[in-house]
Amino acid sequence: MAPPVKPISILGLILVVAGLAMPLAEGQASILWLNISGNISPATAEYVSMNLEGGGTRYAAVLLTIDTFGGLGDSTFKIIDAILNSSTPVIVYVYPPGGKALSAGTYILMSSGLAAMAPYTTIGSAQPVVDGTPSNETKIINFLVEKMRSMARLHGRNETQAGRFVTHNDNLSPELALKYGVIEVMASDISELLEKADGMAVMTLRGEVILHTRDSRLVRVDPDFRVQVLQFLSDPLVSSLFLTLGVLILIVGLSSPGFGGEILGAVLIVLGLVGQGFNLNWAGLALVILGSVLILYEFYSGGIVAAMIGGVILLSLGLILLVRAPPGVAYVSQEWLNELQVTIGLVAAFGGGVTAFILYKILRATRRKSYAVTPLKDIGRSVDDIDEGKLGYVVVAGEYRRAKALKPVKQNQTIKVVRVENGLLLVEPLE
Repeated sequence: MAPPVKPISILGLILVVAGLAMPLAEGQASILWLNISGNISPATAEYVSMNLEGGGTRYAAVLLTIDTFGGLGDSTFKIIDAILNSSTPVIVYVYPPGGKALSAGTYILMSSGLAAMAPYTTIGSAQPVVDGTPSNETKIINFLVEKMRSMARLHGRNETQAGRFVTHNDNLSPELALKYGVIEVMASDISELLEKADGMAVMTLRGEVILHTRDSRLVRVDPDFRVQVLQFLSDPLVSSLFLTLGVLILIVGLSSPGFGGEILGAVLIVLGLVGQGFNLNWAGLALVILGSVLILYEFYSGGIVAAMIGGVILLSLGLILLVRAPPGVAYVSQEWLNELQVTIGLVAAFGGGVTAFILYKILRATRRKSYAVTPLKDIGRSVDDIDEGKLGYVVVAGEYRRAKALKPVKQNQTIKVVRVENGLLLVEPLE
């Protein structure tokens, strides 16, 4: 018996009426589809772990397609931990045909509940590389071999071959991988994979799970703006460049303070560390603090628009790194959500720029001196009747000023400024 359909929220009904909703067939299972391509970096780990944590029991399974030469060890093991601890079974599929899951990709494949490969793909070459050189250090090799064997043991795969990926750098085609028992399925495309996987039993840390993937609806989640920023920072060239420039600019800034070089250098160092795998929460917090300091400095000093603009940029970037949004049940297409996210980002950037400009103008206006020693004009108009030697108000150069009458002055009478004493205008009627 098919489970009852959950009630749709008011927001969901509105989107359905607007034509943006994605209709759900009654009893139709949903599969979360993630994709890894290129270098495995902290951004990749954040993308996978964030979605696996947020997926929960909303999906029947998670499909992770992979095509990579490998990447950072820390990021790889963060992905492995997320897969092993996922409450939803994870299918890792080396895809598209002709792709590869080498080095770190092979470790991720071995951690999956169901391992699959497309035709003409390759896995293997999992020997660790340290500082660009293959490592034969016993301590590292023994750990990685046992890690591969334990993951293979959990999922009922060939432990010996899993270990040989590390010790002998074996490379296997789909046919050999299936023959040697390190994958369960060989499929030409995703539809065939889901058809073959239906009804198969997979082992997870929580026990055995039966997959129900036939006629499932794929929900693809691409990297959001936050992950895209991390991907840019995680590029080895970008992170190395930021670190190098940051150190040099910081040294110049400390030797010649007052030009903002020390702040720019510190920001570049933080961004470079993020690309190298530094904790995102601490990095985001550091950028938020730096941005807030710059904005407060602008309030205190005034007149340095670069401080305000830089503060807004750093504050925004820090919040992007800090804020995470796990995927929930969405009733609109992912493309629409991505466009909405970009639109919100552009509006926020425009609003931040306008706000910074307005604050800058307000600060300049509040710090501007009304008059120096002598008014710009010495002719004005009396607002009150002012007796000789008494105080009242006059209008000079369009401003209300407090004045003392040297001779009696009538209301609305034209007056002239004789002199200024301690900021007080001394006036008399204009003859």
